[in-house]
Amino acid sequence: MAAARRIARSPWSFRYKLFAIFTLFTAVISATFTAIYTFKEVRAYKLRTAEKSQLLATILANSARLPLYGGDQGSLESLAIETAGYPGVKRVTIADAAGKFLAQAGGRPDPSVDLDLCTAEVTPGLSGNSGGPLFSVRPRDDKPLGRVSVFMDGGELTRAIRSMIKTSALTALIFWLAVTGVSYLVVNWITRSLRPLTEGIRAIRGGDYEFRIWTVNRDELGDAALAVNELAAELSRREQENKSLQQDLVNSMKLEMSEERKNLMAKLIQTNRMTSLGLLVSSMAHEINTPNGAIKLAGQQIAKVWKSAVPILDAVAKEEGDFLLGGGAYSMVREEMLQATASVGRSSERIERVIQDLRAFSAGARGEKGQDVSISQVVADAVAIIRAHGRYGNISIRSRVQPDLPPVVGNHHQLEQVIINLLLNGMQAIPDGKAGTVGIDTEIGAETGEMLIMVSDDGEGIRPEHLGQLIEPFFSTRLEKGGSGLGLYISNFIISEHQGRLEVASEVGVGTTVTIRLPVA
Repeated sequence: MAAARRIARSPWSFRYKLFAIFTLFTAVISATFTAIYTFKEVRAYKLRTAEKSQLLATILANSARLPLYGGDQGSLESLAIETAGYPGVKRVTIADAAGKFLAQAGGRPDPSVDLDLCTAEVTPGLSGNSGGPLFSVRPRDDKPLGRVSVFMDGGELTRAIRSMIKTSALTALIFWLAVTGVSYLVVNWITRSLRPLTEGIRAIRGGDYEFRIWTVNRDELGDAALAVNELAAELSRREQENKSLQQDLVNSMKLEMSEERKNLMAKLIQTNRMTSLGLLVSSMAHEINTPNGAIKLAGQQIAKVWKSAVPILDAVAKEEGDFLLGGGAYSMVREEMLQATASVGRSSERIERVIQDLRAFSAGARGEKGQDVSISQVVADAVAIIRAHGRYGNISIRSRVQPDLPPVVGNHHQLEQVIINLLLNGMQAIPDGKAGTVGIDTEIGAETGEMLIMVSDDGEGIRPEHLGQLIEPFFSTRLEKGGSGLGLYISNFIISEHQGRLEVASEVGVGTTVTIRLPVA
């Protein structure tokens, strides 16, 4: 069966086509040269025959002059028989001036075979006359004595031509067979690398990536074999990688249920923790507001009493001079008490604002969108919460908010949460112990008229391959440092709900800038 398939497709193989092209080309060349050679030889043979007949006729005319003049018919017959005996001569005739045949020799000519009838006049002059251009000079006044005719044998020419054609054809056939044999060897040598190349490609197509094509030729076919070997090696490597990935996938699927269960429990724990945190914030707010209210009231009362006592104490100091009050000179205690009462009031108000911000932040996700949200106020509240969150070494927060910014449509607390997330990301991007700055700027886009909020840092930056994954859930470059991978995902979701866009530009070693684009109201 395999042999039958090879035979069936062998006429269409590259080797067969190349060999056929060489064979046909050689055959055409051989036939062309044989035809040209035969044509030239036939013309040359006919030309030689014509010249020979003309020469014989001229010689016979010169020899027959005296016998014809003297009426010696026997000599004329001898000349005719002698001339007819030359090779290629069919018939010879000698006639007098009246056209009467005086001597004849040879067979009867056949018009269909014999050819080259050549005649010559017998003149009484010293030079013979002939029909050819070489023997055309004779005296004009000489009257011809007679005419001789020489018929050439056309059969001999035919036999010579046939013999020449056979010889040429045999020579061309031998040449064609020799060139064909050489062509077969050359084609077989040229295409011998195709078979292992084909076998290698079939083996690779069948999945045998360890198969290698052996070649010794340093030509294009050898380069093709090397390229196929490199392809097989690359496919083998990728197959190993695919097997490894498949095994990892199987292992991941085996752990998927347990991991999902763990994640679910982690989410439940986180939800419980956030609920507890909300309750704790409410409880702390109540517990702090009560003593803070008492402190605020006491501070106001002390400030009121001190304000009333200062004129009396000033009068005493004016009459009796500076005196001791609370272990210090009155002149110094007077200013310290004024500053202390004012500080108590400011500190109490600050504690009250922090508690309000914590309450608002814990309830912000449940708020609805408003028509007139001030970005300046959103930024100020977010910065206040971050500054109340704690210190981050040598990191400073810079805020540049343009005045008279137009309002936007949105949720104050949700936008505040986005800015807090971005500020925290910027602060965490600065390496521990390194001085840095996290800045927030606002402006109106000159071309689009959008509200632009830029949060920038001079931290480590983000690698280019990670930029496209930043807004994916659970993706974080700081997972080992406690990152959840949800900050930017939630922030991008909130900004999208506000019909805006979140853009990130970063350069490793320089820093990162996150731009929020929001439509104005």
